[in-house]
Amino acid sequence: MKDKLPIYYKCNMTTAQHLLAYVIFGVLLSLMSFVFYHVVWLSLIVGFLMAIPMERIYAKSTIRKRQKALRIQFKDFLASMSVAARAGNVEIKAIKSALEDLKMTYPDDSDIVREVENIILQYERGGVQLKDLFDSFAERSELEDIRNFATIFKAIDGKNDRFGDVVCQTEEIIGQKIETEMEIETVITGAKTETMTMLFMPILVVGAMSVMGKGFMDSLFTTWIPGHLAATVALIIFVISFLIMVKTTDIEA
Repeated sequence: MKDKLPIYYKCNMTTAQHLLAYVIFGVLLSLMSFVFYHVVWLSLIVGFLMAIPMERIYAKSTIRKRQKALRIQFKDFLASMSVAARAGNVEIKAIKSALEDLKMTYPDDSDIVREVENIILQYERGGVQLKDLFDSFAERSELEDIRNFATIFKAIDGKNDRFGDVVCQTEEIIGQKIETEMEIETVITGAKTETMTMLFMPILVVGAMSVMGKGFMDSLFTTWIPGHLAATVALIIFVISFLIMVKTTDIEA
C-alpha cells in the first residue's frame, strides 16, 4: 500500500485531466481573445497558446489546494490523538482512536484517512516503526507541520510517560499556527476576488463597446496596425497582471 500513497508536493493529475483542463482553458481564452480580435482563427491561436501556461498554473494550484486540505486534516488528526493521549492511551492506540474520529468527519478515500490507515497497517502487519512511517508521511507531504511532528515523535518514540504531554503541546502549537495562517488566507482571498474583478472589467468594457459602440471599435477589429497590435498588447498586459496576481497571493503551505 505504501507505493500507492500519493506524493503531495507533485501533481497527481492524470493525462486525461491535464488535457481536459487545457481544452477548457483554450476555449475560454479563445472566447476572451475574440472580444479583442473578432477574428476566429486568430482568437483560437492566441487562446490555445495562452492556455499552456494557464493549465500549468492550474495544475500547480491543485497541489497547493491538496496540501492545504491535508494540513487541516492533519490538525484534526492531532486534536483527536491528543484527546486519546490524555486518556492514557499509548501511541498506536491513540492513533487508532484518532482514526475512528477522522472517519466520522472525512470520507474513507480522504488523504488523512488513507495515511493513518497505512500507518496502522504497516506498523501492525509490516513491522515498520511508527517514527519511520511518520517520516515517510512528512517526506511525501513536504509540509512543515508534519515534518515538525515527525521529528518530535521520533524524539519521544517509546517514552510512553511523556507521549501524552508532548502530543498535546504539539497539537496546540501547530493548531494555533494553522488557524492564524487560515485567517491570513481569508483576508488574501478577499483581496484576490477584488483583484480578479478589476482585472476582468476591461474585457467587459471592450465587449460592451464593441456591441453598442456602432462602429466605434471597428479600427481595433479590422486593421493589423494599430488594431490587432493594440489588442495583442492589451492581452499581454492582462496575462502579466494575472500572473503577478497569482504570484503575490500564493501562500506556501
